[in-house]
Amino acid sequence: MLSDRDGKEDMDRLSDLPDLVLLHIMKFMSMKHAVQTCVLSTRWKELWKRLSNLALHSSDFTNLAHFSKFLSWVLLNRDSSISLHSLDLRRKGCIDHELLDMIMGYAVSHDVQQLAIEVNLNAKFGFKLQPSIFSCKSLTFLKLSIWAVPWMTELPSSLQLPALKSLHLEHVTLTAGEGDCAEPFSACHMLNTLVIDRCNLHHGAKFLCICNSNLSTLTIGSTIQETPYKFILSTPNLRSLSVMRDPIHQLSACNLSLLEQVNIDVEAYFDAHFQRTHLALISLLQVLADYAKIMILSSSTLKILNGLSTSGSMITQIPCFVQLKSLKLKMKSSSNISDEGVSRIVEYLIIKCPVAKVDIINC
Repeated sequence: MLSDRDGKEDMDRLSDLPDLVLLHIMKFMSMKHAVQTCVLSTRWKELWKRLSNLALHSSDFTNLAHFSKFLSWVLLNRDSSISLHSLDLRRKGCIDHELLDMIMGYAVSHDVQQLAIEVNLNAKFGFKLQPSIFSCKSLTFLKLSIWAVPWMTELPSSLQLPALKSLHLEHVTLTAGEGDCAEPFSACHMLNTLVIDRCNLHHGAKFLCICNSNLSTLTIGSTIQETPYKFILSTPNLRSLSVMRDPIHQLSACNLSLLEQVNIDVEAYFDAHFQRTHLALISLLQVLADYAKIMILSSSTLKILNGLSTSGSMITQIPCFVQLKSLKLKMKSSSNISDEGVSRIVEYLIIKCPVAKVDIINC
């Protein structure tokens, strides 16, 4: 066990490190713990104010009032001459939209490069986020996961983010400029990674057009919208496509010649949805059949295909994958598919993918 003297000597040695090294160490702390270093010594008193990475997590506080007060205090006392590299805001419970507006406005005014917001928002119907965040020229990474009560948060019809490379949207509502087609991503010319999960279209919009010549990785999740909308892909540089959860969307694409890998991890959450889910899955496979070189199917996806195989119509519905070189089946120990069912599916798929190598992966 170290004596008090040894502990003080270790702290002195730590304090002797250059500011850049100490700031690098502190960026791995939550903001609450980083601020608490100010009591260590005079050397540390002002150091936290120069942090360019802010991790603002409500789990470090007992209630929203304390969390909100701390956020306001940090933004007021931080060195405003230091640009922000990243800001990560997480709040499991509801947060007031005035506080969220203040944080997002602060991030934009300090040239934030990476912004992640994961909150439940106590907002009115049709609440719109701080508009400046959607024209921020410094942003390279943006994650918005905002569940609004009683409805989702609307985004503008076009995102003007010239430096953005990665975008993750969850629990937001996308809007159409004119007509019934939303096309929010076409002005993000640097965008290469896009995740859309549990997002809705504003009333009247029926199509979500993902038009982006630079996009290489796309993940599509489910929606809680009662009436599914159609995805239109105009993504000539797309190399990886993942489809998750309940694939109730229709999908069309004009050019996916560079598409390498397709990852399908879907399931029917209710028996009543099975017919709709299997039709959507077959439709998805038909769209991708001419392009995919590597295809990964989850055990839940195989379960849906197994249900189709018992009807005897599966062999006629699944398309031929003319370019497929590798088929990977990811089996979970908890999956309710018999070995006989897996073998039956593999036999069907081999007929449709004659040159593909089939690997069964237990996970």
